[in-house]
Amino acid sequence: MFTAGHDTTRNALSSGLAAGLENPDQFEVLKQDPSLAKRAVDEIVRWSSPVNHIKRHVLEDTEIRGQKVCAGDYLGLFYASANRDREVFEDPFRFDITRHPNRHLGFGTDEHLCLGAHLARASIRALVKEMGERIERLEYAGDTSQIHASFVVGLKTLPVRYRIEPRRG
Repeated sequence: MFTAGHDTTRNALSSGLAAGLENPDQFEVLKQDPSLAKRAVDEIVRWSSPVNHIKRHVLEDTEIRGQKVCAGDYLGLFYASANRDREVFEDPFRFDITRHPNRHLGFGTDEHLCLGAHLARASIRALVKEMGERIERLEYAGDTSQIHASFVVGLKTLPVRYRIEPRRG
């Protein structure tokens, strides 16, 4: 489980950090209330959608929103599109760590829920909470670059400069 979620968790974290840099108001909200780390995790996963797509095999003829699909067809789910659906998310192109409810599909759903979703959430939450409590200043220190892959997406490089408050107590 640790290696299976390595790329996706890392990519969610780096993309979440970039979202915080691009939306300093949200980073400030987190700094003012680190208890929002749990909600921030789901928004980071929704926003970053580190798994790009998944393919499903249609088992029986059916209809989805007026579109016939036949047994034997393949369907593609593009997570970033689902996670920006205006019918599901109010203001879906806004990064908002207070978003609630947040019914993103970043970990899949139902019987297709990622086996490591709880571990990924805990890992991301630990870092996000610590950043909210301790980072005084955060800024870009160079250009970012994207991973060149089709299945898992995210940042290859994210140079940042930061100042950390000393740990209290």
